[in-house]
Amino acid sequence: MSAQTSGPALSVATLFAERDMRRRRDSEADQQLQRRREEELADFRRRLDNFQLTDDVITSCLDKVKRVFELGENELMITSFPSAFCTDDGRMIINSGAPPINKLTDEELAALPDEPEWLATMPRGVRKVYDYWKDNLQPGGFEFTARIINYPGGKPGDVGLFFSWPKSTLDA
Repeated sequence: MSAQTSGPALSVATLFAERDMRRRRDSEADQQLQRRREEELADFRRRLDNFQLTDDVITSCLDKVKRVFELGENELMITSFPSAFCTDDGRMIINSGAPPINKLTDEELAALPDEPEWLATMPRGVRKVYDYWKDNLQPGGFEFTARIINYPGGKPGDVGLFFSWPKSTLDA
């Protein structure tokens, strides 16, 4: 038996060329995926900024609150979004409720806003939800809070907005 060959079946130059081409293709696919993610985030941010609180949205949310309440839960996360959507990347949320470094005078205490400081750092649409809660749900015993819900790589990740209520009538 004799094997006929017309040259080497494999060359280092071919392997390098194929590997480089594969890496370029993978890199282009990764870049395209990253662009798509950035476009989706930009679209999501626009939707949050331009959010409209319609009767349908309110009804749907209140129905969810009732279902979750019936399950024995005492809070509902109504939405989440990247902390990068906040003007301070979520720092005011992390620090909310922390005592001031210096003791406030009575005048300074009286001058404090009647709303959480983190609200000013949020996308514009959050204000509409806050105002609805303040006028319609807070009088009924509901709370409205924002929390950082994850810390990928040790950094603030997503912000969750929550409606909550007491666990029992004794806690109300």
